[in-house]
Amino acid sequence: MYASLTNRYKRFFIILICTAVIFFSIYSSVSTYPLISKESELEIGVSGDKEVILQYGIYQDKTLQLYVNNIGQNLINKLSNQEFRKFYFKIVDSSDINAFALPGGYVYLTRGLLASLNSEAELASVIGHEISHITLHHGAKMMVRSIGAQILSLGGIIASPENAGKWLVISSSLFQQINMGYGRSAELDADAQGMMNSVDAGYKPHAMSKFLRNLRNQEIMSGQSYHGFQASHPDTRERIVKARLLGDSLSRKYPNTKQNQNIYLKHLEGLVYDGKRHKKDKRKYKPKYLEIYKVMEGDTLTSIALNLFNDDRSSLEISVINGIKENSILTPGLLLKIVRNGVYIKP
Repeated sequence: MYASLTNRYKRFFIILICTAVIFFSIYSSVSTYPLISKESELEIGVSGDKEVILQYGIYQDKTLQLYVNNIGQNLINKLSNQEFRKFYFKIVDSSDINAFALPGGYVYLTRGLLASLNSEAELASVIGHEISHITLHHGAKMMVRSIGAQILSLGGIIASPENAGKWLVISSSLFQQINMGYGRSAELDADAQGMMNSVDAGYKPHAMSKFLRNLRNQEIMSGQSYHGFQASHPDTRERIVKARLLGDSLSRKYPNTKQNQNIYLKHLEGLVYDGKRHKKDKRKYKPKYLEIYKVMEGDTLTSIALNLFNDDRSSLEISVINGIKENSILTPGLLLKIVRNGVYIKP
């Protein structure tokens, strides 16, 4: 009896290993499209969206939500191949500096990320990057790879095609992988595709490289980094260099592009700053928000810091959050982000 069982297990594991080998052979030969249907990707997105909302919650600013959605939909309209009929763009209530996408057309940006950006062009480059993850099916492919790993490690849990959408609901570990990025090649591809998408929509091509440089500086002040700088991503210096080179090339082809810095910053007036990272974050934070300051004739960062905070050392924080140097010459009418203590009260 035991010998019979042993033989059965041997045959089972031989079949299992052969299945896995065939699975990975097929996957490696089809690098442009995942081995799950678009319908399954949509189901994954719907299920994952519920988890994201439960984890973070939606940021309660309808005007800002509509603004971000309009930019996202404009970028989608510029694509020759949208892959999915509908795309959803949502701001989640988290101080993390992050943006991520789920299969099926779901893009999320945290309020922490919005606070770190300095123009509509930068916002468009980030959204374009996340859209590219969806249209290139990076999330679906990553899930397929994850399923393969589970086949080998758990002993043959193979999802049937009819149950693929339900079985592939995003687990906490899988969500963490998405949050950390899709790997070097996928991130570089998404950078390039996202930049071209945003330029097609009329935005400045150097916005992506500027965004990456600014976040490196902000990391020093905040102690946290954008998910694009995590270990599974390409080295940040490489991303900045490649984004700058592509930006140079696109600038020659598209000389008349927009940045829309003041338009973007006006939408950030009163944005909750710092604070909770997710719904289960029980730490107590002092309330803060962003005030948008209009530069006056003769203003410097030092004089603004003295006038607003009676402390010239605050000029460094102002320079970092606005992505400019401390000794920058300020043009009258320029808008700057200022971090204020307390709760914002609409005038």
